[in-house]
Amino acid sequence: MKGGRNLFKVKIENSILPAFQGENLRELLIKNGFYINSPCGGNGTCGKCTVTVNGERVKSCGYSISSDISVVIPQNEEIFSSSGLSEAVKNATDKDNVVFCLDIGTSTLALAMVSKSDGKALKVVTKTNAQRVFGADIISRIDYCKKNSVAPLKDALINQINNMLEEIDASKPCPLFVSGNTCMLHFFFEKDASSLGIYPYTPVFLEGQAFSGEALGLKNVTDVLSLPCISAFVGADLTAGLSFIEKPKDNKYNILVDLGTNAEILLFSKDKLLCTSAAAGPCFEGGNISCGMSASDGAIYSFSIDENGNKKYKTIGNSSPEGICGTGLFDIVAELLKENIIDETGYMSREDFKITENVSFSQKDVRQFQLAKSAVRSALTTLMKLENISFDDIEALYISGGFSQELNINNAIFTGLLPKAEEEKIKTLNNTSLSGTVKFALDGKNPLDEFKIIEYIDLSASLDFSESFINNMDF
Repeated sequence: MKGGRNLFKVKIENSILPAFQGENLRELLIKNGFYINSPCGGNGTCGKCTVTVNGERVKSCGYSISSDISVVIPQNEEIFSSSGLSEAVKNATDKDNVVFCLDIGTSTLALAMVSKSDGKALKVVTKTNAQRVFGADIISRIDYCKKNSVAPLKDALINQINNMLEEIDASKPCPLFVSGNTCMLHFFFEKDASSLGIYPYTPVFLEGQAFSGEALGLKNVTDVLSLPCISAFVGADLTAGLSFIEKPKDNKYNILVDLGTNAEILLFSKDKLLCTSAAAGPCFEGGNISCGMSASDGAIYSFSIDENGNKKYKTIGNSSPEGICGTGLFDIVAELLKENIIDETGYMSREDFKITENVSFSQKDVRQFQLAKSAVRSALTTLMKLENISFDDIEALYISGGFSQELNINNAIFTGLLPKAEEEKIKTLNNTSLSGTVKFALDGKNPLDEFKIIEYIDLSASLDFSESFINNMDF
């Protein structure tokens, strides 16, 4: 006993953790470096921080320790994501002339070891961002930073990256080039991100950062260099994307939409760049969806209903269905609209729709999808209106993000995320953040230097966005 409180033992894996009576199990696990999925940040709303305590499944966020216990955490989700990089031959052995390239996403980390001679990836490792224990979205993590400190967020990243570096198994220390959204880079470099959650949303830095690997706690890394961010909510991941895609012809525009928790959009001509961000929330990555999950083994990524009403689906890894990832979400909404189970307002004619015995889709899920797709579509519409252009003036619309390569474009249009357009204009890309970081590592060019005008559009102050958001809620 200490101060009148009983001390108990929590057995987990090969460790014994001391815990005081009444201590919260989720907080104890996080404090001791154990990954546990917690999209809501411990508010008790998502139900996904489940662990097994003495053989019984419980929500760790609501479990108060009152005895010695044995805890089993579900195995970490393995992310299935295409890197977008050209892969070297399997027997490549040129490990002496390489660089590390890292994309720090809100939901996913992607790390590549790249040959400097030809720009091909010798190895790529992707993992779910361990910071999900602090919440699925950026705001949840900023709130944690404000109430506690940035250190646990930084430590979660560094520990995970070190494990990924070990998995890559380079023969000698190498430089690391980094991209990510502004908030993720603040956590990575251990900068207080609290100001990003309070108006006027002032970042500590936007310019590219340079540190030694040792200073950041990274193993087998010499120097760390990051690309510059554009604004508080348009980060280095979009800067990297710019370096990867071509500029449009004269009098034309290109659009880059990065679909994620914080959807970032660039509208640019040869010399002018308009950008903005829309709070789509985590639903495109499985967050805040009742049976949502990341793009990992068992996730439904494709869904359809045939003329006889039979449900057809595909899962990642051809495994038993465990939940729904982002691309599956678009397919499900589109099919339910076609079947008149969902009407144009988003009303669902039944309480929930069973996809499999253990996977379903609810009215609440429809509303989450509506909010996300309306945010993205309205942001896109607002930027085009500011430039007084139509889709006829757009040369290409690029969709990037962790799941973009498997996105059914027809369903993205049908559900209202994207405007109707010639099919050849809309192009899905892999991880442009990682691909662009590789390009930066090889040529050292900052793509922002090519623009005469760079302007961030604050949607919160835009009447056009507010009106569009309401209109785009419907299907």
